[in-house]
Amino acid sequence: MAVSPPIGRRPRPLSIKLFAAFFLTAAISTYVLNLTNLPIQQEIFALYLPWPGWSQDWTIVALSAILSIAFIPVAWIYLRASRVARWLVTGFSLLKLLSFPQMFMVWFSDPYINIMYLREPILIALALIMLFTPSANRWFRQTQEPDLAVFD
Repeated sequence: MAVSPPIGRRPRPLSIKLFAAFFLTAAISTYVLNLTNLPIQQEIFALYLPWPGWSQDWTIVALSAILSIAFIPVAWIYLRASRVARWLVTGFSLLKLLSFPQMFMVWFSDPYINIMYLREPILIALALIMLFTPSANRWFRQTQEPDLAVFD
């Protein structure tokens, strides 16, 4: 009468652990980098979200919200093996990676731009690769089988 462990209790493959590490490292390092450049980040937010009340305080609040949003799908994938979260992360990450060629060309044309801006797309690409390795695919496919002995 073997009972399979709940979805969140199955041993995670190394690729899922690396996915979480790469994705969270990208989110946290971007957060820290943006905090060190608050005036620039404030201008970017004001450009895309026109609001007369943008201040450094509101910029910090917005950056913190973005950081906390990154933790949610990682928790769903890492703790619950959520396939929906896997595809949401994939979709939004691919959208983010569309800017990578442009960022690389800007950096290539002006090497004084901080190379740290390139680390986020690289980490996200590595995280996505880890999310679709064969071991990760097997881990997501595993389902909790009903215990047939209950019906004896």
